[in-house]
Amino acid sequence: MRKNLEALIELQDIDWKLKELTDAKGDLPQKVESLSRRVQDARQNLQQLHDDKKEKNSRKATLDNDVVLFHENLKKYQNQLYHVKNNKEYDAITSEIDSTQEKIDQYEFESLEREEEVNEIEGNIKGAEETIQELQAELDKTNQFLKEMLVKTEDEERVLNEKRAPLLELLPRPILNHYERIRAGRGGMALAQLKDGACSECSAHIPSQRAMEIRMMNDFYLCEVCGRILVYRPDLVEKDDDGKE
Repeated sequence: MRKNLEALIELQDIDWKLKELTDAKGDLPQKVESLSRRVQDARQNLQQLHDDKKEKNSRKATLDNDVVLFHENLKKYQNQLYHVKNNKEYDAITSEIDSTQEKIDQYEFESLEREEEVNEIEGNIKGAEETIQELQAELDKTNQFLKEMLVKTEDEERVLNEKRAPLLELLPRPILNHYERIRAGRGGMALAQLKDGACSECSAHIPSQRAMEIRMMNDFYLCEVCGRILVYRPDLVEKDDDGKE
């Protein structure tokens, strides 16, 4: 059991250093992911605005073409007025003139509405492009910070993981699983030292007989308060007592 506990101590030291490296990156990975999504959403919104503008312009062009045709028809009907032979023909032509003029007014009004909508969309497009530029600049800056941090930590993480691998093979699976469960639930710290008759992590008092057994490092003991694996490391205790660490 002593070898297993010593392996756990070494594993905990490695895992804690890996955690510190991860913590040093802060929330940069999450920020990069969040900004990437926001840039993507903003680009999709910009594309939708361009599609809407295209649709409005297409509709306006159709309306303007129809207005031109209606004006041609209106001139034709107006010319026909000079050649009418009776009131019935006159009434029919004036009815066509009135109907055509009504369509001209309707289509010109709708064309103006589409033009106003296009102008509004163009303003939104400008705002969306500015938003994308700002988000992209922030993303590039954050991504650069993250890359620099990864460069700094990559080699150290690789060395630590190389040291970690044989320890994982050495430790029995039940002990390793227990260690991992405690570590996950206790902020990355699964082990606690016996120090001055107490748990170094939660300061819970350890009975004298149990403390003696823990010092022997011949069995697996858990703190009854915080649930961490109790170990004895006289080298660290001495350093603490000397005020050096």
